[in-house]
Amino acid sequence: MFISLLVVTFVISLIVALICVKFFTRPIEGILKRIIPEDISAGWVKYMKFAIYVSGISSGVKIWKLERYLDPIEQV
Repeated sequence: MFISLLVVTFVISLIVALICVKFFTRPIEGILKRIIPEDISAGWVKYMKFAIYVSGISSGVKIWKLERYLDPIEQV
């Protein structure tokens, strides 16, 4: 059950992060092209997409909340 919950939360957080990246790609490109020279802004856009994926997935999959579904280990 723990593995299925982990996979489901991972997939849901990945889908939400993908939607956020698709939704915010054009505004990020527009802002960075105005601030940073165009040859460097492409790299920053890739970095921003990566940061959205990492922060979205890491905040979506909360391992410590899923730990309550694990069986406690009995110590002898």
